[in-house]
Amino acid sequence: MHEFNVGTPDMHEAHQEEMMMMVEHGVIQGGKLNHDMMNMDMGNGHSMKHDDPNSVLLEPGQSKEVVWKFSDKGNIEFACNVPGHYQAGMYGEISFE
Repeated sequence: MHEFNVGTPDMHEAHQEEMMMMVEHGVIQGGKLNHDMMNMDMGNGHSMKHDDPNSVLLEPGQSKEVVWKFSDKGNIEFACNVPGHYQAGMYGEISFE
């Protein structure tokens, strides 16, 4: 199970808390996703669907594509926010001008 997410370090930190909730609520079960539970309401109109354009969550053997247009100069990161993965070094910087 891996995620590819484009965002700022602060965004990744906040998203890691959401990903931990997915584990705690049984949405992420080892290398599998409980797809029914991904529709669960997290409050404030948010779910665990992972349907944001800057992110994909993949089970083993899956592949998907993220197409992202950078509109401003800056630095952001790509990261896997599955619990423990960012801390294990699954992130990198993207610099664009």
